[in-house]
Amino acid sequence: MVCVADILRAISDDRSLLLFTAVAVSNSERGSDILLHKFRLTRKQYYSRISELAKANLVTRRNGKYFLTSFGKIVYLYQTIIQKALHDYWKLKAIDELEISDEEMPKEEYNKIIDILIDNEKMKEGLIHKSDPIPTEQFGA
Repeated sequence: MVCVADILRAISDDRSLLLFTAVAVSNSERGSDILLHKFRLTRKQYYSRISELAKANLVTRRNGKYFLTSFGKIVYLYQTIIQKALHDYWKLKAIDELEISDEEMPKEEYNKIIDILIDNEKMKEGLIHKSDPIPTEQFGA
């Protein structure tokens, strides 16, 4: 069984994350030699990283090509959301400042600001103040 730490470890360095992303967007057209050259990896570095991705059940090999597993597709989806959040880092910092200010802002106004600043719907869902707390069973707790 794979745990969260295994998944994060498999994509924890820049080159592993780039390799994971390349597999995700490659449509299986790229061979290992192209990826080795593109990321300036030795064969050992490449196979070590791809092995970690496979052990974490993020990629699988078929007919000599690597593909994302179904699980890998979900991890890739959320990794792209994290990338988008990084792109909006300063907007998110501004939202944080609104939350910690001494003045209480009405939820409707706060939500409207988020709607204006943030384009990504998944990110908005995580930020919008709802009147009811988020049920913990939604997250498997």
